[in-house]
Amino acid sequence: MKGTMKGILTFAVMGALLGAVASPASADSISFTDQVKFISDLQPTATVTLPAFDTLGNTLTLTNVLVEVFHFASVELKADNDDPFQGATVSGRMFRQWSLTGPGVVSSGSQITQTPFVNLLADDGDGGNTFNFDASAPDGVNFGLLSYGPLLASSHNPAFGPYTDTGTVDFFVTPLLMSQDLQFVTPPDAWQLDVQNPSLTVVVKVTYDYVPEPASLTFLALGAGAMLIRRRRPSR
Repeated sequence: MKGTMKGILTFAVMGALLGAVASPASADSISFTDQVKFISDLQPTATVTLPAFDTLGNTLTLTNVLVEVFHFASVELKADNDDPFQGATVSGRMFRQWSLTGPGVVSSGSQITQTPFVNLLADDGDGGNTFNFDASAPDGVNFGLLSYGPLLASSHNPAFGPYTDTGTVDFFVTPLLMSQDLQFVTPPDAWQLDVQNPSLTVVVKVTYDYVPEPASLTFLALGAGAMLIRRRRPSR
């Protein structure tokens, strides 16, 4: 009776394993992300390097590649009106532009970020020297941190070829424009702008969708079945 039950269990398990092989393979995904940061558009092109998809000896099949490119930026701005005869209505602005290339991917970003307008009075002497930089009221303003993002610049489904390997995939990012300025309703004759901690960051995320190879599932099922059969054999 025990032998009969073991036989039934063995064939039931083997049937389940072979049924799993016959059914569609379970899909899965894996993602990799990295970024580059710039503080000036005078910096050279930088490289984002991410792992390619490893098929683990052709036991995994790549079904989709998704490349997503994001960007974000920030800067700290202060302004001082040095015109002793007129006030000013002023806003701070940040400009960011960049480009990216990679296998089957061309992307770029262009963003203008602006503060609300504020009203400044005529220069108050700034401690006895008109040309001292002083961002305090009533003739100065500290705009604080001006920032945006992260924003999705683009998404791509490139060809699998360059992304299927045991190596890496490179993306090349170039900063095209990183500048800040003041926008006036009526410009004063003299003013100063203080810029601190400018930055631009570009992020690349690659997601690989994949399924196990049917052949690898078959070998797994047959191997498991063989182990069950060996375990049923009585020891001599």
